[in-house]
Amino acid sequence: MKKILLLAVLAVVSFVACDRDEVNTFDSDDACIYFQTGVQKRFFLNIDEYWDTLRYTFSKENVDVMTHVETCRLRTLGKVRDYDRPVRVVVDAENTTAVEGVHYRVDLNNVVVPAGAAEVEIPVTFLRDKSLRETEFRLMLKVEANENFKVPFTRQKNTNIYYSAGDTIMADRFLFMVNEFYSIPFQWEMFGLDALGPWTITKQRVIDDLLGFTAYDWSQEGWRAGDAKILPARFPYIAIKVRNYLQEMADNGTPVLDEDGSYMQLGDAYKVDYSKYL
Repeated sequence: MKKILLLAVLAVVSFVACDRDEVNTFDSDDACIYFQTGVQKRFFLNIDEYWDTLRYTFSKENVDVMTHVETCRLRTLGKVRDYDRPVRVVVDAENTTAVEGVHYRVDLNNVVVPAGAAEVEIPVTFLRDKSLRETEFRLMLKVEANENFKVPFTRQKNTNIYYSAGDTIMADRFLFMVNEFYSIPFQWEMFGLDALGPWTITKQRVIDDLLGFTAYDWSQEGWRAGDAKILPARFPYIAIKVRNYLQEMADNGTPVLDEDGSYMQLGDAYKVDYSKYL
């Protein structure tokens, strides 16, 4: 019995030792830094998910929103210091198409890991330029070594679970992608075509201005939350209000034009009379 017990203990010790040998830990006095932006996905299991790219579109915002701030996060390896540590972050020009002052603003000269901290966020302000309607622009940031930090690796896993294979993502760079691409709202496509006719963003904005709708009212988030103003049963009412407005404008000699320069029109049952212009 004693022999069996001894063998069992040795087996457990051997297993623990092997398990420990397979886990690489950070053991260095060097201070290192890398991008690691993400969220905790499973709170009770402490599982994080990370990404190296963030895409944002102004099409989700109301027309009066002209700027939007997004952030990425830098994290450090090594001991936390009791003094501020500046970080060297630059724009990766080779992989960037966005123009500073036109598409974005960012202060990279004052990126600092504060005393007592192990991370810092970099805010980027995106600007709603009309060119975003036609092209999606890229802004790639790159962290470089300086007197305070080394950059230990260029790739990392997209999760903090060590035994998960995961996908690899960038660690020394972070990519922002910004546009203002529009597509037909799902409510319009499902319930509004007969009443409102073909969708265009110009027509949608006329409706929004006339009836006080917002980007949220057209969104799936608003639909799921149940507090959006646009409901299937309201489309005939919307069409009547818009037709009356368009007809009044046409009768007054100021017809409203659609995206392609044609007179704005609705569904067959709600046609506007533009005969005086034809």
